[in-house]
Amino acid sequence: MGSIQEEYLVYFFEPKARYSKYIWWSWNYTPRFTHCGSLNYNPDKKLWNHIQFTHAGIRIEILDEDQASELLAQLHGFEILICPVQDDWQIIRIKELSCVSFTMRLIGFYKWWIVTPYQLYCALIKAGYKSFWKNRDNHGKKTKNT
Repeated sequence: MGSIQEEYLVYFFEPKARYSKYIWWSWNYTPRFTHCGSLNYNPDKKLWNHIQFTHAGIRIEILDEDQASELLAQLHGFEILICPVQDDWQIIRIKELSCVSFTMRLIGFYKWWIVTPYQLYCALIKAGYKSFWKNRDNHGKKTKNT
């Protein structure tokens, strides 16, 4: 059975300072790449789904256009990639459950060696995924050459 979702926007960012006290345990800390999550758009309902795995569990928020614009404004300056869903079928996936592994499962992208958000970002770029911000102005609107 395939997925009805065709693509996600996968974002990478560093949460506000109140979370920085937990970063000390990370063996491979990369500034601006301490967490990842995803957004997808439902054109029939004109709503956005904000999906992320946190230390408190899986969080799913339904956002209207204004809320989605506010979230994208907060993420401006961080990396966002457009990720079409793939069927990357594996017999065994031995992996911890983190924001990285959750996002990889969501978009159907699997590499056993990816542990950190920065490693995921680099692997997606290497696999040919494109930036959401490319060909957009500072307000998220498409530019003329798009």
